[in-house]
Amino acid sequence: MRAASSALYQTTICLTLLCLTLFCSLGFTQQVIDQRETAINGNAQLQTAQKWTFILVRHGEKQPGDDPQLTKQGTERAERLAQMLQHIPLDKVYSTDYQRTQLTAQPTAISHHLPITSYDPSDLDSFSQQLLMHPGNYLIVGHSNTTALLADKLNQTSEDSHTEHTEDFDRLYLIEVNIVNGRRLNSMYRFSY
Repeated sequence: MRAASSALYQTTICLTLLCLTLFCSLGFTQQVIDQRETAINGNAQLQTAQKWTFILVRHGEKQPGDDPQLTKQGTERAERLAQMLQHIPLDKVYSTDYQRTQLTAQPTAISHHLPITSYDPSDLDSFSQQLLMHPGNYLIVGHSNTTALLADKLNQTSEDSHTEHTEDFDRLYLIEVNIVNGRRLNSMYRFSY
């Protein structure tokens, strides 16, 4: 049963990547940011097969103000994200406490029957460590100055490898982390949607 579940998960992720790659021909763009393999020493828990999938996005377009809501375009982007992820199994949806991030996460959370769990964007070190303690599939909605940083932390790349603070609202990072036979395999992709 577990092997069948694992095979289904692998198929789902492969199909997702294929679909996202096909979307590139429809105006979506994709960039492979990093792929690496490293040995894991010592920790027996990390010797068993484990898998994480992180989908990180910046909130949608926002209205002006201190804690603004989304614009019409931002709301449409949040709905588009939910449609893109409707067949992707998610274990948890994370967002900061700001209205713009909560409203971006909301359509996906509703479609997956999940609550939105808040996180502190000022402590990305602790948050990334917390996420890497529990294998699963996660959507994380953040900000222009946190999303790429968190992607680097989850992928264990140096923070200046590609980090960019951008005003683009269409960035989606897909990070896969696999522990297999005592080795950590990372892949990070960046899409525009």
